[in-house]
Amino acid sequence: MRAGELGERRLIELLVRGLYRNSRVVAGAGEDDAALLSFGDRQLVAASDIMFASTHFPTGMKPEHIGRKVAVANLSDLAAMGAFPVAMLFSFGIPTVFEVAELRGIIKGINAACSEYDAPFVGGDTKKARELTICGVALGEVRKGGALTRCNAKAGDVVAVTGEIGNAALGLKILLERMKTAGYSKLTNAFLLPRARIEEGRAIAECRVSAAGMDITDGLLFSAGEIARMSGVCLSLEKDRIPISEEARKFARKYGISEDFLLNNGEDYELLVTVRKNKFSQVRRKVETIGGSLVKIGHVVEGRGVLLDGRKLKITGYDSLKSRQP
Repeated sequence: MRAGELGERRLIELLVRGLYRNSRVVAGAGEDDAALLSFGDRQLVAASDIMFASTHFPTGMKPEHIGRKVAVANLSDLAAMGAFPVAMLFSFGIPTVFEVAELRGIIKGINAACSEYDAPFVGGDTKKARELTICGVALGEVRKGGALTRCNAKAGDVVAVTGEIGNAALGLKILLERMKTAGYSKLTNAFLLPRARIEEGRAIAECRVSAAGMDITDGLLFSAGEIARMSGVCLSLEKDRIPISEEARKFARKYGISEDFLLNNGEDYELLVTVRKNKFSQVRRKVETIGGSLVKIGHVVEGRGVLLDGRKLKITGYDSLKSRQP
């Protein structure tokens, strides 16, 4: 069987079986958005994300946008665990014909994101490659027992998200198809200038309420399915509660795009969380004090999988080994 036939998630499950671990490992390879390692009363959070020009960077994307995207993708995994950033490393595979000026622009974009999130860019590596390849590593820290993990959801929990869904997926569609659109800068900016929900993740973690969490870069419904699978529960979502911007709704209506497209496609860097029902108001207030939002979109019930308005879903989401984009 070839890797593409297996798919990214099943391949990861196969490859990480039996990997060595010791007593420091709280969450290891393939178990969460990031690895979690114990060091006394603190825990190290470590995440890595790799991107390729042919897969992740649409034609015409500015170097600064590329740099920001790579940095934020890695930082978002820290946010999903409720960690604050400590440092970042980036390794580059660079074609010999790649323009130095463009590479400097990418570094500028990375550095701007690192500065914004107080995550120093402290090192990495460079090698010759057939196409531009960038691998980031994000290191973070969280108090012992305070991390948000995918396996913490319990029946009765409130399910919530930190912001609007679908803007970035439509922004990517606009760029890939080179659509001549006016008045939809919110959509393209959502893809080109993503934000990691570091402050929101930290605010939730600081409440210490055993919340579950995951970012939704591979799609809202896919992430809901992952939390459900890892926690052994069912996430019941209400479509009317899911926050979709007026710009996204208007664009989708104009071009005949279904809401299912918005819910199944990735590129959003919002967080999907579950919180104990009696603690949700407290957690939401905490998130609002730092200027964020936490929108209830459903609840956790007994069972397995994901329900949308009571209908059992077959979860898809983005799979890098099966996707042909861009």
